[in-house]
Amino acid sequence: MFWESVGAGITSLLDWHILVGMAGVSIASILYPLISGLTMGDGESSARIGAGCFLVIVGGPLIQAIAVSGFVLLCLPAIIGGGGFTPGEVIGPLFWPVFKAGFLAMLLVLVLCFIPIVGRMISDTPGVPVFLQGIFMLKPIAKKLYYAITDGSRLPDSAFPSFWDCLGYILIGLALCWAAFMCVAMIADQVKKRRDPVGHLLDRYRQEPSSGMMLVGMFVGPVLGVVPLLMYGQFIGLSIRSLQ
Repeated sequence: MFWESVGAGITSLLDWHILVGMAGVSIASILYPLISGLTMGDGESSARIGAGCFLVIVGGPLIQAIAVSGFVLLCLPAIIGGGGFTPGEVIGPLFWPVFKAGFLAMLLVLVLCFIPIVGRMISDTPGVPVFLQGIFMLKPIAKKLYYAITDGSRLPDSAFPSFWDCLGYILIGLALCWAAFMCVAMIADQVKKRRDPVGHLLDRYRQEPSSGMMLVGMFVGPVLGVVPLLMYGQFIGLSIRSLQ
């Protein structure tokens, strides 16, 4: 079922509902450092600098948790293989459970980040915090939905991917997003070479990425966590359908 969920997760990227949700997560991740930078200002008082640092340390994970929670809430059918947005009549009952799970997942990820070695691996690997928040949310939500749909039946633990499955999802997601980023970088490099040859040579000499590529990198970062999350969700959906 692992490879079937990988294929289904990749295929779900063609669903425009998923693309809209992914764009929302990426935009939220881009906005919070910009807002914190404006808060700190340039050479301003220590109070403004402190406020900006607070936004980066606390506000960043909180905004990311809200964005991932919103993504799971709105795109839950598409994430588990049903397709489309969550129906309006279902959003209300799911709103509090999803956002409560998102907040608890954020706290759990923050705690894990303070563990030696493991925390460094989590914080330094792009997309892993988003993926962990997503799976910490999907598991209890899937159990509650299955309990309600089947009138009291419990979803077995075998319906969820194992640790090694999750590790495989992360590695595959990293490889796919790295390949996509390299393609975008090559295209952007050729475009700048034609439009601004001098600036292109200066960038090569300094060995610094352009502002455009930095923006693309900030946008792609959260996607590194959403792609394996889609594979995780498809695994759950396949498991549920096999139990019925």
